[in-house]
Amino acid sequence: MNIKRWYFKNNYEDYKVFYQDEKYILVQNINTEKYSFGLGKDFGSFYGFPVNQSCLNKDECIKTLETFIQIDKKYRDVNRTIEVYRKMIKSLNNERRIY
Repeated sequence: MNIKRWYFKNNYEDYKVFYQDEKYILVQNINTEKYSFGLGKDFGSFYGFPVNQSCLNKDECIKTLETFIQIDKKYRDVNRTIEVYRKMIKSLNNERRIY
């Protein structure tokens, strides 16, 4: 199982990785069981993920990803993220981790 640590104020939290590619990541906090996703470079940074992509339960995470897909369709997927969001949803629905 792939675990990542987010360090802060001389402490840390552990996260299970559900999806990760060269640009994006979807993780679950081991203690709170909440999901967060965004750019991999933002994981562990001072700023972290956007608020609407952080500390979500499973249903909220899937709903947010589905909303992002609809927005991307409206704008012809200019950032090429629809397939990434679909893979994230699939990993949540299958309860499996992708490394």
